[in-house]
Amino acid sequence: MVHDNLHSKLQQASRLIDEAKDNVRLAQGSDLDLLQQAEQQLQQVEQNLQEAQDQAGREATDNPQFQQAYEQLHNTRQQVQEAQQNNNEVL
Repeated sequence: MVHDNLHSKLQQASRLIDEAKDNVRLAQGSDLDLLQQAEQQLQQVEQNLQEAQDQAGREATDNPQFQQAYEQLHNTRQQVQEAQQNNNEVL
């Protein structure tokens, strides 16, 4: 049961990261609402990953899919910050 729940949380995290990445790409240059939406999605991802880690412990953190999702979360969050900075410079 824990394995199924972990898999489900990781799948959801991956989907939300992809959506956030799309929003960051679409927001490049002007759309602050999309950047805000991407940031909210990333917060949800972070919460999902934390819940997965709390429930599955080391099984979660040793899981390559978990590690990849965490890395993508970090990278996408950096992209959001860069896009926000670029938008602030344009405005």
